[in-house]
Amino acid sequence: MKKLHLLLFALLASLSFVACSPDDVEGGIETPHERIIFTLLNAKEPAVAAPDEEVTYRFKLSYSEGIASASTSLNGEVLAGSEESWDNSAEPQTEVEYSFTYTVKGAQFGETLDFVFTAVAANGYTQSVDYALWITANAVEFTVTIPEGLPTNMYSDGTLDFNVNVECGNILKSIEVFKNDGETAYASKSDFTDEKTYSYPFTYTPAEEDVATDVTFRFVATDVKGNTAEASYTISIIKADAVGKMLWSEIFDTTMSISNTSEHNTTAGGITGNSATEFKPGKITEYNTLYVLSDPENPESELKPNEGAMAGCEVYDDDITSIKYTSDGTDVCISKYDTTSIKYMDGAYLWFRKAKGGWFRVDGIRLHGATSLKLTYSQSAQKMKVDYSLDGGTTWVELGATEGSIEVAEHKFTLSESAETISLRFTENGGTGHVRIDNLKLVEVL
Repeated sequence: MKKLHLLLFALLASLSFVACSPDDVEGGIETPHERIIFTLLNAKEPAVAAPDEEVTYRFKLSYSEGIASASTSLNGEVLAGSEESWDNSAEPQTEVEYSFTYTVKGAQFGETLDFVFTAVAANGYTQSVDYALWITANAVEFTVTIPEGLPTNMYSDGTLDFNVNVECGNILKSIEVFKNDGETAYASKSDFTDEKTYSYPFTYTPAEEDVATDVTFRFVATDVKGNTAEASYTISIIKADAVGKMLWSEIFDTTMSISNTSEHNTTAGGITGNSATEFKPGKITEYNTLYVLSDPENPESELKPNEGAMAGCEVYDDDITSIKYTSDGTDVCISKYDTTSIKYMDGAYLWFRKAKGGWFRVDGIRLHGATSLKLTYSQSAQKMKVDYSLDGGTTWVELGATEGSIEVAEHKFTLSESAETISLRFTENGGTGHVRIDNLKLVEVL
């Protein structure tokens, strides 16, 4: 214990000696310096700036022994043109003004720049202060446009393609597509040179996790000055049926005349007029006639293919000879009237006169053992009712009714008994305007 007391006494004595050492004055422990005073002369401290904007910092620097030099640094490097010095040989420059102007670069948007201002006194003493500057985007005409009329839903086995148009007053830097709430771009383009407008091609094929959900895409464009513009699009993904046989389809496209006037001939295209002569119900029979006499004046002449007949028809076994088309003979025909009011169909289509209950019927669709079926078609406005028959039209079973413009109208049904063929009947269902249908298809659902 006595030895421990002696050790503590020796330690205290040595500490006392150091505290009283003359090195206090000569530099063993640094003598505190008077601080250099930085007084910002700006009416308001610069805090936010945009690309291409000039930002100036003005200071009054005060130090009793004189200010020798000052400079500005960014990211650890002294900025060119920022250094300034004062001559203290005659008398100390105890109070000087220092200013520096910086032009914000376009690529710096979204960053926080930390400017470090350093003053060096005549005696070598150095002191710094720093000021942060947030770089935001500047205003400019900037739009991202998604095409009108895009579908609100699609099947999971489909593919969606469209172009997104971008227009900007500045040169574009990037276009990014974000899916749902994802932070990582689903797709992007960043290799722009001097483009200010661009049509961005977008393609989407549903992933497994997208099925039975709503998927939202955000299209975000950024220009070289940090401005952004965006647009969003949401689509519902419907689980696609596993399709077996494609039993029958009809799109009615044909090179034959569909009326008695050349202006409504399907070969003319771009029909913009309307005429009562367009509606010749006998043309359905003509379209369904696969062979005609090589010499119409000679009933004994050889048969030849009827050009354009059944050109839009396909069946599972490629034998369309069993397919028979009929109509009520009065208020249904094949037509091709080109108007913007007709949606989801091109070329020729089936036309039903409004509020007349006219019908179109197809017989002889071979089922090839299929009993679980799906019928789809495109409908432009108004009302339509669909029935099917398994006994050649003696008895009919209603599948359902559709109304309005529908890109893909759908009826799923299961047959209670097997049959060799099925008949389908499409009937105008009391609408206030003409109804048109096209792209008819009957498939087996597995």
